[in-house]
Formats: sequence, C-alpha cells, structure tokens
Amino acid sequence: MSLKIEGESCARCKAYLFSEDDIVYCPDCGAPHHRECYNALGHCALEQLHGTDEQYSPEKIREAREKAAQAQKKAAEKEVSETVTACNMCGEQYNTVLPRCPKCGAPNLSRNVHFQGFDLLGGVPADFMLDENVTANDAKQFILTNTHRYIPKFAVMNKQNRVSWNWMAFLFPCGWMLSRKMYKNGIIAGILSVMVTLLSYPLNLTIYNLGIDRTASYPQLLELFAEALPKIGASVIIFALLGLIFDLGIRVFSAMLGDYFYKKYTVNSIKKIKSESDDISFDFRKKGGVNIFLFFLGTMAVQYLPNIILTFI
Repeated sequence: MSLKIEGESCARCKAYLFSEDDIVYCPDCGAPHHRECYNALGHCALEQLHGTDEQYSPEKIREAREKAAQAQKKAAEKEVSETVTACNMCGEQYNTVLPRCPKCGAPNLSRNVHFQGFDLLGGVPADFMLDENVTANDAKQFILTNTHRYIPKFAVMNKQNRVSWNWMAFLFPCGWMLSRKMYKNGIIAGILSVMVTLLSYPLNLTIYNLGIDRTASYPQLLELFAEALPKIGASVIIFALLGLIFDLGIRVFSAMLGDYFYKKYTVNSIKKIKSESDDISFDFRKKGGVNIFLFFLGTMAVQYLPNIILTFI
C-alpha cells in the first residue's frame, strides 16, 4: 500500500495534507489523517466503509484524480476550440466573435446560423445583404434550385473576389447559362463554341478525304494519322489546335466567372422586380429558377449546329 500524501486530504477534516504535517494512516485501509483528527475519533474516519467496495484505496484516489485532470484538460481544450472557428469558404481560422472571415469576407456561420435539417441558404443568414436591397432570402426565392451552393458563393463575392469554379459552366457553358435564363451570355457562349468547333472542320474534312478509318482502335488511328500527316498540311493542324485551345478557354472562362455573372444577373433581376412588379413572388418564379428545356436545347445546338452549317456549306 502506498502512503504518499501528494494531493491527499485528511479523511476526517478534508484539509489538504502536507509533508510537514503530523500524519497517521489507518492500519486497515491506509486513509491518511491528521494525528489530532485520528486521536479525536479514536479510529479511522472511514471505518464504516471498511470491507466494502467503497473502502478507501490510494489507487482509486489516484485514478479519480487522473480522470478529473483529464476532464479538466478536455474542458479547457473545448473552451479554446469554441473561441476559434474555421471559415467554410477559405479555411482560415479566426475568433468566433468576428462576424466575417478576415481573409475572404465570408459570414461567420458559427456565430450567425442555428438551423436544423437541410439549410437552403447554405449557412448564410436569411437577412444577409448580398447587395443593396437584396437579401439572401430574396436570392433563395429567385434561384429556387441548388440555392445552398450559389448563395454562400454570392455572399463572399465582391469587386475584388469574383473568381469561383462551376463545373456545370465548364462542361456545358451555353446550356448552363441558358438554363439559368442568362440568355445573352448563353447565346454568346453558344456562338463562340460553334465557331471554335468549325475551326476543326478542315482537319476532319482532310481526314475524311484521305480515307482514314475512324472506327480503328486508338493506336491504329494514331498510326494512320502519323502516316497521313505530311499530306494534311500545317495550316489545317494549326486551325484544329486553335479550335481546341479556344474551346478550352471558353470553358475555363465560363467556369471561373460563371457564378459571378449569375450573381450579377440575380441581383439586377431582383432589384428590377422589386421596383416594377405587382406580384414579386410570381415574377421571382417566372424570371428565376431553372429551365431544363433550354439546357438541353443549348447543349444540343452547340453539338449539332456545326454539322448542320457544314452541310449547307
């Protein structure tokens, strides 16, 4: 039985014991006492616990002390972690008392948002101002679908931070813009996509005239193409490469600035509706939301219109 008194207290008066104190230990359980306390009782202060599961044990006291220390440490760590939050947009860590991320300006969701279930605003408070006289809730009613993605991005966008990434705008520039009813942007993207596709027409025509079998496997196709390369001509290849580069450029440009264009369209549309409409909710649904038909129409037009044009040429 260990008779160390570090952190121990007298079993009778509960006062902490020090090495210079006159200490008496119970001969049965080892509980420490001041000599005066033990003599006053004439026996161990914990005598009623002898022979039970609750009998004093230095090992139990040590375990209880360690558990208490661990609990205190966890509580301290939790208190520290609760004073720091990580930005949902850029990952920057900052104090929870701040209303916005000091790095990117995103709203402090841990401070402003308390919700249950699926949040259609993506964590942005409903009264958050995306622009003058345009709240996040207005944008939710206008966008209608996938609001939990667009509204948080709108919340951090400003004149210095316009760049984002939109995979739908990358894969289907024309179709995505038309589906979101940005007709002008979608038509421009569609025309440019058709034009860059036409740049590869000379190469396709040359390959057709040379009789290269397109049903061959890729290794065979590459071999046939390499053999026919001297007959194709540098200008034809240059046009095809330009078409590939321009097409990639259109897609990357649309993906990086698509969300910004959509925010601008959303904000301007909401302002106009609020100032002119007699039925704001109806016009939000009419001019906002998604048109799936236009998505497929724009995507198919970009894919098949070049072939139609070449047929007439």
